[in-house]
Amino acid sequence: MKLGALAAASGVSTASIKFYIHEGLLSPGRKKNATTAAYDDAHLHRLELIRWLRDELNTPISEIAELTRAIGDPSVPTIELMGICQEFALRGNSGLPASALRAPGSPPFTLRSDSSPVAAPRSDSDRFDGIVTEALDRLGWPAEESAARTAVARTLEMVDAAGYSVSADSVVDQCRAIAATARDSIRPIGTELSRDEVCLRVIRGITMHNRQLIAISALAHASLSIIARALAVDGGSAADGPDESPA
Repeated sequence: MKLGALAAASGVSTASIKFYIHEGLLSPGRKKNATTAAYDDAHLHRLELIRWLRDELNTPISEIAELTRAIGDPSVPTIELMGICQEFALRGNSGLPASALRAPGSPPFTLRSDSSPVAAPRSDSDRFDGIVTEALDRLGWPAEESAARTAVARTLEMVDAAGYSVSADSVVDQCRAIAATARDSIRPIGTELSRDEVCLRVIRGITMHNRQLIAISALAHASLSIIARALAVDGGSAADGPDESPA
């Protein structure tokens, strides 16, 4: 397809397409003559990914460039590429502070298998990683290094510093509560998809479910607070909770 057709199909202006080519985010089209280039589905998939990152997560061009370099690097296996995508989703719209995530431009997390030796705790921060390790062991989940695992450990440290209690029990309970929803949202990613399509599916899926979970968490806190206040006014106990007996 020609540049105009690519712009129409992707919803990205021709000026932006030329900018992305200039910045190295998008490969140039195949030259047909001195003034015309041809573009294909690979260009369309890349533009769909870039547009979603820009529109939904306001991702800076420099960070998109980091992702596109990983996509184009054949030495990065798909499973590690998906881990990098998870970082982008957490970084872009999760409510997590930057200190809980890998800094943009720094080396991505590398996978650590269950059989890899884990050093003894060396600092207070390692104590929180130990909590995550214990929770994963009790759940029977893989203890591989990932953006999500690191974010949980760093967030536990922040929660503890704020004066709230943290434990492997609480992590296990929360993981079990969300596991059913997570299973339903995970869909196998077929080999017929391009690496750009894989990245878009991973980032979009995590982002949308994160938004839903944050909103539901707020709903639960608000609802239980309203119930507690009503019970206090009625002379009951907040610990009694709502009446869950059949009508």
